[in-house]
Amino acid sequence: MIRTGYLRWEIEAADERSRADRLAREVVLRARPSYRRVRIKGGDQEEAAERFVRGEASYAAVLHAVGKDGSEVEVTVPDVGPHVFRYSSSDREKNVGFWMAKLHREVQAFAHEVVRVAGSFPRLVIANPALRAGYAKMVEHEVFRVIDGSSAPEPTREDEPMTLDAAAFAQGVPELVAAQLVRDVVEPREFDEFCRDDRITIRNGPRIFRISRKSHALIEVWKADGYVGEARLCVVFKDPGMPPSDEVVMKYLLAKHQPDMLWKVGVRFPAPTGRFDAPVPRRWHSTP
Repeated sequence: MIRTGYLRWEIEAADERSRADRLAREVVLRARPSYRRVRIKGGDQEEAAERFVRGEASYAAVLHAVGKDGSEVEVTVPDVGPHVFRYSSSDREKNVGFWMAKLHREVQAFAHEVVRVAGSFPRLVIANPALRAGYAKMVEHEVFRVIDGSSAPEPTREDEPMTLDAAAFAQGVPELVAAQLVRDVVEPREFDEFCRDDRITIRNGPRIFRISRKSHALIEVWKADGYVGEARLCVVFKDPGMPPSDEVVMKYLLAKHQPDMLWKVGVRFPAPTGRFDAPVPRRWHSTP
């Protein structure tokens, strides 16, 4: 058994003669969930949280859902596979290096497919690229343990679901934790803008900085005198897995207290077009 977030998987690996080619053999890889069904208590809050993380809802929707008694949500987890690849017996016997390289490539592809399927359940797997890459390495390692016989899969539980309490693991979603940090750092009116419009606007001296919650978004810089666009700044932090709201906090602190440094370290792009008080853009999933 191996975990990817809150999902548990039983890995199967078989080596059998190919039915299509009598001279070849096939390796068959499959991942089954330890529990076919997962029941999540407080699903309303988690649904709002998922939409917030994907950029399809504002943080205000999360706050509204937290105040309600969440109903139970049940999800069904499918099998992954079978992942089948064919090989010649002579390759395994006479060209071991070639055989092992092929086996590693196929196992890696299968491991990433397991993580991709697991990632389709964002309530159960944190949306963090670095963490998911680590999950793929763990799945790959478990596959080889099954192949060499040091691990054996258990039957999938079809009779009863695994039950999780959303309140027990909601704090583990980095984006929501980061959003709470925004609340603690910014001013009330700025947090209201963050909740409604997914952005924060800071006026400091002759410039106005508009910071979007969207990950790696450019910072809009406007001239306070006349509200004319001056530039867009690209500011990249060292941690590639940083939740978007953590980026907001760091950019906010720079704009609030060290605007000259922000202007210096940011890579400048053409000024924003349109009106400063333009309507809030459509949600991220519908933008190019």
